[in-house]
Amino acid sequence: MKKCFLLIACMLFCCAAYCSADELNLSQLRLRGDIKNFLQQEGYLPEIDSDGDIKFKKEGETYYIIINAGDTSPMYVVISKPISNPDGYTPEAIKIASAELNLYKAVKVLCFDKSISIRSEMYLTSAEAFKNVFSKLLKNIQYAESELAEALNKAAVAAGSSSGAASSFVPFMATKLEVANVDYDGNFLTNYGESIYSYNTRYLKPRITVTPMKGDGTYTVYVKLFQDGVLKTGSSSPSGYSYSTNVTVSGSSQHTFQLSGWGSNTAGHWAAGKYRFEVWYGDYCIGSKDFRVY
Repeated sequence: MKKCFLLIACMLFCCAAYCSADELNLSQLRLRGDIKNFLQQEGYLPEIDSDGDIKFKKEGETYYIIINAGDTSPMYVVISKPISNPDGYTPEAIKIASAELNLYKAVKVLCFDKSISIRSEMYLTSAEAFKNVFSKLLKNIQYAESELAEALNKAAVAAGSSSGAASSFVPFMATKLEVANVDYDGNFLTNYGESIYSYNTRYLKPRITVTPMKGDGTYTVYVKLFQDGVLKTGSSSPSGYSYSTNVTVSGSSQHTFQLSGWGSNTAGHWAAGKYRFEVWYGDYCIGSKDFRVY
């Protein structure tokens, strides 16, 4: 089991994805309603946002509760707290700090271009299980956030010296991850940074910009592609991943790599929805990107 996937109250944690209200079935809508009622009784004044997620505040800080439409029995629930990237730290330091917190804390910490998401995640069949562990899950998020500053200070040194726990294990950190849509021959149907539309989708192709943390070499990285919270795999996929690829780095300057695409050469292969790419090296998530297919 990867270190990022820790246990809380014997409940399995895995990657989160957002979903809109019209994607939820009746059981999931009932669960969302029960959780919202529970939060109201606790005095949190919850509301349903435009994505169909439950939004509430505690001590002035905003949290979200997300029910994944892809898991129906049991259902999959995420408590998420988004945090803007702290000022004064490089992207490399932020990613190293997040990797450190993932190793030791009962939460998952994801880095995006301009923000960090701290998440507690669980499978359940009813709101009763959520009520029993809600306080614990919330405390886990708050505890991880309280240690973020210390982790960032340590990571700032590690990012500058290529030393420290995370930087001693990973060959590079991804400072940017972008997604394009290509055909079988690699021709761009939708370039990086442009909106991707379902009718034209074939292969979703990530591109990563990385900063080396170790010496020159060729390294195997593993890629996870999630569609509405479901990991996409094929017959040749490595266990727990969509696919793997080799990346060769040299020198200390930034590199940009186009990784393999994932999909089919049939137009319209990917349905509209919310997606996420994650790039892993060993036990470390070195980059991630949430995006939408329209």
